[in-house]
Amino acid sequence: MADKVGNFTFTPEELSKTFVTYRKELIVMPMLALQEALAHMSVRTGIRYREIVSEMGGKFQLGNYDKTKLGDGDLTIDARIFETFFGNCVEPIDPNAIYQSIWGSNVTKGEGLKNVPIVVQVCAYMMKQLGENLLLNLFTAEHDASNTTDTASLFNGFKTIIQKDIDGTNENGKVYISEDLGNLEYGSESITADNAEDVLKDFFWNSDVKLRRQKLKYFMSDMAYHYYTEAYQNNHGALPYNQAYDKKTLEGASNVELCPLTCVPDDFLLLTPKTNIYALFNQKGQDETFVVERSLNNHFDVDFVATMFFGTQFESVSKEVFRVWIKNGSTSSDDGNN
Repeated sequence: MADKVGNFTFTPEELSKTFVTYRKELIVMPMLALQEALAHMSVRTGIRYREIVSEMGGKFQLGNYDKTKLGDGDLTIDARIFETFFGNCVEPIDPNAIYQSIWGSNVTKGEGLKNVPIVVQVCAYMMKQLGENLLLNLFTAEHDASNTTDTASLFNGFKTIIQKDIDGTNENGKVYISEDLGNLEYGSESITADNAEDVLKDFFWNSDVKLRRQKLKYFMSDMAYHYYTEAYQNNHGALPYNQAYDKKTLEGASNVELCPLTCVPDDFLLLTPKTNIYALFNQKGQDETFVVERSLNNHFDVDFVATMFFGTQFESVSKEVFRVWIKNGSTSSDDGNN
């Protein structure tokens, strides 16, 4: 409601009731804030803490008939753990200050939140902030239970998971990603405008043929993408078909979509199908709560209290569906451009 000078004020009761009424619409706001990345990934909901996904490996080939033939039975079944981490947020807020910050900004995307009262937009803005912080840490977050403040310590991001699979420090204590396995390539130098075109193209063409045949997402930092477009323009600017500065696919491989994201660290490239890379949510249990209560510390503020599950994982890291490029010497703790 507006007062005589045009400011908006909301009672804790109004905000709390709004969260209850619009819970189904508001609970997807973090996902909408992540949409920049989720457009290139698969989403799985209903993951409350853990779910085991088996990855099977082995060699099965038809050869010329031999009555005495017997294979070596080298069949492996390894578990990949789809895991979400339970986090919460408790923040005192000034509803009027939030209203001022969302003025002119459309945070209520989606049919379910169109043309709604400003109090709902305030609630949506708070939920959207949770998602934006998840986005910033999507690749580099590293779970640390002792840190209860930062999103960067809530879950394991994609690069952190990859590094654990390289080092063998995952839960199974096994190395799943290596140059010998064909799903890792170490680069000798950083990606620059001088070498970006060669690095991106060579990495793809050196991948397993089964991977190359698929419709792939090519994840990279926004700077790596900038270097690639600069290099391509400098190297091929005179080509008659080179009419657009932005590149949507890898030159010579139209099945490979370039996916520049601000949350991807520098000197890091990832090739995988959309169906293999997952953002994990729950969103189906009542233990995920979003409420607003009267502040215990300030008569003019309210407390925003949220709990939710979130995690990331790959369904498989076999060379047929996954390959990563990392500059030699970089680790999961290198934040790159973040």
